[in-house]
Amino acid sequence: MATIRKLPSGKWNVQIRGKGKIFASGTFATRGRAERFAQQKGLELGLGHPPFLDAGHMYCHNELENRLSQALTANRIDRICKFKKMRNRMDRITLKDVNAFKQHRLAEVTQATCRDELLMIRRVYRWYIRELVSEGKPSIQNPCELITMPKPSKPRDRVVSRDELMMLLSAMSPQMALITELAYETAMRRSEILRLTPHDLHLEDRFLCVVDGKEGDRDVPLTKRAVELLRESLTGISDRNARIYPVAAYSVTQAVRRAREAVGLDSDVRFHQLRHSRITEVARKGLNQAQIMMVSGHRDIRSVQRYTHLNVQDVVGLID
Repeated sequence: MATIRKLPSGKWNVQIRGKGKIFASGTFATRGRAERFAQQKGLELGLGHPPFLDAGHMYCHNELENRLSQALTANRIDRICKFKKMRNRMDRITLKDVNAFKQHRLAEVTQATCRDELLMIRRVYRWYIRELVSEGKPSIQNPCELITMPKPSKPRDRVVSRDELMMLLSAMSPQMALITELAYETAMRRSEILRLTPHDLHLEDRFLCVVDGKEGDRDVPLTKRAVELLRESLTGISDRNARIYPVAAYSVTQAVRRAREAVGLDSDVRFHQLRHSRITEVARKGLNQAQIMMVSGHRDIRSVQRYTHLNVQDVVGLID
């Protein structure tokens, strides 16, 4: 079994133990390297597979390093491992254990949250098994492959109107209002907006660059209003590599929630719905699928269709 601890120096020490003996040890600059060493040495020494918690953190370090989702994923894995059966080694967790976890969580959280956690377990297993195969080691079974997933939540089709947007903005701080209106004007994701730097902007040519976003790198066309918002946001920023909006993602979501409650809008008015609303507005103008995908950043036409909430009246005005 591997024990990983942080030393007073800030480095990470690993000890591989078995039957009261220390078989291997090492000290590393980062926890990620320490976990990889523990995984490799543990298998080499025949001490078995790591616990799901350790494998999950290795997945975070190897696959999500420097991404905004890394901390959120690590927290979700920690939450999963509060259930006793999920603290076992990767090769000892069974379909029965995962199903017990599922029933336990369904009594505490929504079906959507439980589904997300089960998908996370499956994702960690798939990554771990792929790593084993790539190293020429015997594979193990993924206990999540045969489990019945809870039904996904019904997708929101709420379109936020311009009037509702103005109501939201009136109840927000100036900085949060800038971020929120920019989301409506550009259809950008929250993470994409919060990672923007002056270096990413090309305002004279009316576009900006999203670097390492969910769909990779892409260029986002800007409306005249979006250019105005970005020029206003750049006031006082001298470092071209500094974040334009140095706020936490949760703070933005919370600001929208508080604003909608303050002005009496329904709970389906959320930050991500601004992206849906902008894509729908673009579609109503009669742009073709390729042009809509340029705005949304999607690479799959099926994703665009999920985000475009047109009704019959939107089409009637275009067919004559």
